[in-house]
Amino acid sequence: MYDNKIRLSQDVLEKAEVIAQEWGLKNSRAAVEAVFRRYADEYLGRRAQRDQAVSIGAIASTASPSSAACDALNELDELLGL
Repeated sequence: MYDNKIRLSQDVLEKAEVIAQEWGLKNSRAAVEAVFRRYADEYLGRRAQRDQAVSIGAIASTASPSSAACDALNELDELLGL
């Protein structure tokens, strides 16, 4: 069971009522829930994408620079060996 007694400021309730009317929702509570769900999903989706990009970047940075550094060292060894 959940606690549904959330206190919101009057300006938020007024905005929620406008949104409820525009979106065809039954009341301001439904509007608050709809807006929260929409933006929470967007936020969590962006955060998941950012976390995935960071982990991919970390994998790429550990693999790519070391191999590039090895290639550069090999090239330098060949030049100095001439």
